[in-house]
Amino acid sequence: MRLNPPPQAERLMTRVPRLLRLTPAVALVLAGASLPCFAQTEQDQRHQEELKRDVELGQKYAAEIEKQIKLSQDTTLLERVNRIGQVLAAVSREYHVVATYGDKRHSVFEYTFKVVQDEDVNAFSIPGGLIYVNSGLLSFVQSDDELAAVLAHEIAHAANRHLITMSRQQERTQMFTLPVVIAALLAGSVRDANLALIGQDLLLTALTSGWSQEAETDADRTAMYYMLRSKYNPVGLLTFMERLAFREKNSPRFDWGIMRTHPPSRLRAERLKALLAKEQVPIERSKVTTDFRVGYKIEDEGVVVMLGNEELFRFRGEDAEERANQVIEPLNRFFDSVPQVFEVSASGDRILARGKTLIRFEPGDATGGSQAAAAAAEASLKRAIYRIAFRINW
Repeated sequence: MRLNPPPQAERLMTRVPRLLRLTPAVALVLAGASLPCFAQTEQDQRHQEELKRDVELGQKYAAEIEKQIKLSQDTTLLERVNRIGQVLAAVSREYHVVATYGDKRHSVFEYTFKVVQDEDVNAFSIPGGLIYVNSGLLSFVQSDDELAAVLAHEIAHAANRHLITMSRQQERTQMFTLPVVIAALLAGSVRDANLALIGQDLLLTALTSGWSQEAETDADRTAMYYMLRSKYNPVGLLTFMERLAFREKNSPRFDWGIMRTHPPSRLRAERLKALLAKEQVPIERSKVTTDFRVGYKIEDEGVVVMLGNEELFRFRGEDAEERANQVIEPLNRFFDSVPQVFEVSASGDRILARGKTLIRFEPGDATGGSQAAAAAAEASLKRAIYRIAFRINW
C-alpha cells in the first residue's frame, strides 16, 4: 500500500538536501499525519519476536552456565530472593523506564531467580529474565531493601536488553575493523597484520568496557526508578554501593584502565546520591542498613546503646531499657544527617547535638556519676561520627 503524503509533507520532502531526503512515511509523521495502525502492529510484532529470541537465548545460556555452577537448594534463601524479586519484576512490567543505554522500548519478561552457592559478592542476569544471585551477596546485604536494589539492578539489565545491545555493537565494530586487518594481510606484511589484530582486540576491549559502564550506569538509574515505585527503600541501592566502594578502597589496588567493565563504585554512589536528591528522597541510612543503625542490647552491666556493632554508651537502673528506647530514634536521625564531630559535645550530665539536648545521663549510669558518663559518651559519639564520615565520604 502506497502512502500518499499531503501537500505539507511533500514540501518537507523537497526542502532538504538530496542525501537527507525524507521518505514519505517520515515526512508524514513530521507533518502531523498518523501512520496506518498496521505499521505500529508490525513493529510490535517484531519486538515480541525479538523478546522471544531473548528468552530462547537465555535458556541456552542457562543450560551451559548451570553445568559450571552449583545452585543452592536452601528454600529459605530461594523464597526470600523470589519474594523480593517478583515485586520488582512486576514493577518493571507495569512501568517503563526509558533506557539511556540499550533498548529504549518497553520489554516485558517473566523473571526467574536462582541462588548460586558461591561466596563472591555477585549477581548477574542473562537475556530473557533469568537472574542468578550468589549466596555471598545474600550474606553481604544488610536488609531486604539492599537485596531489592541488587535485584532491581539485574532486572534492569534484562529489561533494557543490555547484553543484546553490547553484542550487536561489538559485531558492528568487528565488521568495521576487519578491512584494516585484511588490507595488512594483502600487503604481505605479517607484522602489520599482527599489529592490526592486536589493535583490533584492544579497541574492542576498550569499546565493550565503555559499553558495559554505560550499561551499569543505566541499570543503576533504572533500578532506582523501579524501587521508587515499590515498597522498598531506594536508599538501599546507595548504601549497598557505598559498602562496595569501601571494600574496593580497602582491597589491593590495580588500575584496570580500559579493562574496567564497571564504573568505580564510588562514582556510582555519587551518581545515586544526586538522583536521590533530584527525586527528593531523604537519605536515611539507618532504615536500610545495620552498620548505620542505632540499637541496644541488654547485658548484666546495663543496657548497651550501639551504632552497628560499636558500643556508644550504657544506661543502668530499672528504667535503663525505657531510656534506651527513647534515644534510639533521635540518635538515628542525628547520624543520618552525617554530622560533624564538633556538632556534639558534653555539658554536665547531658550530650548536646547542635546545641540541643540529645541524651541525659543519671548518676548510676557510670562509676564516676552522670558527668563522667556524658564525657565518655561524647568521646564515643565523636568516634562514631568519624567512622561514618570515613565510610561514606572518603
